[in-house]
Amino acid sequence: MSKAIDDLFANSDAQTRTETEKAFAAGFISMAGNLALLLNGIGLAVAFTILLVTANTMSMAVRERRTEIAVLKTLGFSSRQVMGLIVAEALLLGVLGGALGIGGSQGLMWMLTHTPGIKDLLAGMGLTELSLHPMVAGLGFAVSLFLGFVAGVVPALSAYRARITDMLRTV
Repeated sequence: MSKAIDDLFANSDAQTRTETEKAFAAGFISMAGNLALLLNGIGLAVAFTILLVTANTMSMAVRERRTEIAVLKTLGFSSRQVMGLIVAEALLLGVLGGALGIGGSQGLMWMLTHTPGIKDLLAGMGLTELSLHPMVAGLGFAVSLFLGFVAGVVPALSAYRARITDMLRTV
């Protein structure tokens, strides 16, 4: 029967491909796997973009504070201490970003599950409650700390290596 239907529409604009329900479900599940891969790729691209933006922010902050860094070194702060201050600032950015991200995602999930139209839509998909697993939240927070640290290392090394006289010169 399915072959007869496929043959009937073989040369039309709306060709058919008849398959069993089991084969359709298997194909649909394989598409869901591709969707997960796509979402992971998007997540990595976002994380890399955040790394670049944070690194640029930290580099600009160090460049704008060249005089202040030179004064700190003149007052007796070691290069290692100045480097530690810069890395600590970058880590603080990571902590704040991670906390805002986790809090924002919790708020968004609460809003989605308590908005009448969206709540009904989610219930139709079998999602009656959205929650952020603590392991996922912890991993997200760890990633934000890592991104903050990596973004602060290069500017911190730049400040570590810079000489006081070079930093006090004006351009």
